[in-house]
Amino acid sequence: MTRLHLRSLSFAALLLMLTIVAPAPLVAAPQDFRWDPASRAYTVTNQTPNNTVLVVSDFRLRNDDTTAATFVISFPEVPGGWQASTTIAQPIAVNQATTSAVIPIRIIIPPNTPNGVRTVTVRATRTDVTPNQTAEAVIQVTLVAPAPGTPPPSACPELSDPGNNFDGAALILVDRAERHGICTVGDEDWYKFGAVAGKYYSIDIPDMDAGLDLSLELYDSNRRLVDSNDDFPFRGGTQTLTDTRPLIQSFRAPTNGFFYVRVRDTLGIGGSNLSYTIIVRGESYGPFPPFVSSLCNDIYEQDGLPELARQINQNETQRGRLLCPNGDADWVKFFALAGYTYYLYTNTRPYAPPDANGVLPGADTLLFLFGRDAITLIDSNNNIEGGTALDSLVRFTPSADGIYYAQVKNVGDIGGMFIRYDLTLKACPVEQPACAPPPDILPAPPQATVAVVPLAQEVAPLIEASGAPQSVPALVEDASGEMIVALAGAQPIARQIDPAFIGIWQRVDLPVTAGRAKRAWVWGPAPRLARSEPYIQSSTGLRQVLYFDKGRLEINNPAGDRNAASFVTAGLLVSEMVMGRVQIGDGEYMAHQPAMLPVVGDLDSANAPTYAMFSSLASPVADRTGLSVSDALLSDGSVRPMVGPARPETRIAHFVAATGHNIPRIFWEYLTASGVVYDNGAYRAGRVLDWVAVVGYPISEAYWVRVRVGGVERDVLVQLFERRVLTYTPDEQPMWRVQMGNVGQHYYIWRYGSSLP
Repeated sequence: MTRLHLRSLSFAALLLMLTIVAPAPLVAAPQDFRWDPASRAYTVTNQTPNNTVLVVSDFRLRNDDTTAATFVISFPEVPGGWQASTTIAQPIAVNQATTSAVIPIRIIIPPNTPNGVRTVTVRATRTDVTPNQTAEAVIQVTLVAPAPGTPPPSACPELSDPGNNFDGAALILVDRAERHGICTVGDEDWYKFGAVAGKYYSIDIPDMDAGLDLSLELYDSNRRLVDSNDDFPFRGGTQTLTDTRPLIQSFRAPTNGFFYVRVRDTLGIGGSNLSYTIIVRGESYGPFPPFVSSLCNDIYEQDGLPELARQINQNETQRGRLLCPNGDADWVKFFALAGYTYYLYTNTRPYAPPDANGVLPGADTLLFLFGRDAITLIDSNNNIEGGTALDSLVRFTPSADGIYYAQVKNVGDIGGMFIRYDLTLKACPVEQPACAPPPDILPAPPQATVAVVPLAQEVAPLIEASGAPQSVPALVEDASGEMIVALAGAQPIARQIDPAFIGIWQRVDLPVTAGRAKRAWVWGPAPRLARSEPYIQSSTGLRQVLYFDKGRLEINNPAGDRNAASFVTAGLLVSEMVMGRVQIGDGEYMAHQPAMLPVVGDLDSANAPTYAMFSSLASPVADRTGLSVSDALLSDGSVRPMVGPARPETRIAHFVAATGHNIPRIFWEYLTASGVVYDNGAYRAGRVLDWVAVVGYPISEAYWVRVRVGGVERDVLVQLFERRVLTYTPDEQPMWRVQMGNVGQHYYIWRYGSSLP
């Protein structure tokens, strides 16, 4: 039912006379806006003892007036104790000519509300006219009892949140299940339970909502980590690899007292209405009494965390390491010198029975190599290529001295007292075929003639004229009329990087590296860093990314069509830094401060504009095709006319209606230029960029800035796009006047607080 508050005819007549005497704001007729639908009924399952939450997303506010209007949403009639709100910012603008806006509404029903029918009234008040006018709609809510056997109710919002740190841990009783939630991003829950010395306990998450990937950590009263588990795919003795519910099974308490449990989302995502059940089960003896710490711990324990990593020295073999119990992970660290080549590998064959062909039953190691922060994944390996066993090996040439970390696990987190392996670190000051693991470990030694570019290669400065490539060779026509030069020799650029990434880099930047094209880098001379980052829509909750100096490549769905153009995408790094949000899903973001880093010039250039400044310069503008860029952007974010003659190359050549911004001729020619590219194993003449995919749409106009570049003050034309920053430096050498900004470097500093390695 819609109730429109109409003014009386006498009042309308008086108002008409007043408008004749003096100008007044536009007054809309009451029928010029309305709710669609005017009323709607919902049946909701009562979630007592938790809050019951109803999210309504099918109400529209329609504006039939000939002018745009603004509205404020309120809830004049709400049952006692209930909360009703709209989840979008107010006031709400609705354009003219029958345009409508979806108004999402969130209703929170308190616990212990009796079943039955209630009503909530929602009111829209138009604020851009005098007097204000209103339209109302009615939401009818019927509360019913849950059907037998229905899933547990959501725990969000929580009535009583468990402690969020060790000292605030909430008491949980043994054998009593509790329902709780990871209700906000980064939320974690802490519990403590009383244990009897010698008795076994299992800490279990028997169910959790889709979207959560919880992990468990068990600590003693001295804050020491005792055990942990992320996924436990062996419930009931059956292996189910898709089961991501964690379980710490059959922990034997060494003493009487409290033990502490930390529950958190592995990706740190969480979110509204994502709940789980936790229970600490007491066992008289435990279903697997042999699996106790005294039997599973080897001489290298405890080494289950990076901060507990045991040192392994160059050319050392650590023998008899155990992967036990289920979920065990061994961490090691080692000091590496830049320029040396290191081989780190496992060997399970010494422990295999004679009739097993060198394969130890149950053993299939996974080896992960991490950077000096113990977080950045550099390389990984499951099985040695060409080997006959299930051992693992990584080959590593660091670009900087330091301590690096590695983790060894077993496939499926399988553990057991008899799953043993040796771990060896081989160091080669100058890599030669003879300086490698023995032939039974590495059947095919690496070819000395193949130059593998390290993952963290040093990069050229922003102005790249000092790295001028060689002259471009002449192109010839093949039988089909295409311009082609065959590629001579292999050109590998990195190990353990998805080939789809490499192909995109090679297409535009391999010709520059090989001296066949004179232009600035599009991505950079080599990849800088490969890692995984959270992504909600990925089947694993993570996506693969590869950082370059000037951008980032992403694979959001590794199981997708590898031939599709969208299989690999370029990150919207500039948009994220300007808007102050980190994308963690197709439409999901984490809040972050806008980047206070300079968009161009030296990082310590005091007068350079920052990404944050452009948040106020992103509004659409009119088509200015044919006009020259004449605005200068100052260090305080203000815009003033540029002093000096207009440059013909900065005349506007293209207007992008999608974002409402103009592109000057010098940038448009760069974006649409043809040149030498590397495609399908050959050098060809073709369009260099798919500019929308690589650079994105412009999100600002082009501005002149005065910044310090390489220690020298210069006038630079700069424009921000969704994925990249373009710069034009008139006094640079012609082939390097237009360049991509170092967006990849800037983004990594902004997001992670440290430079790319």
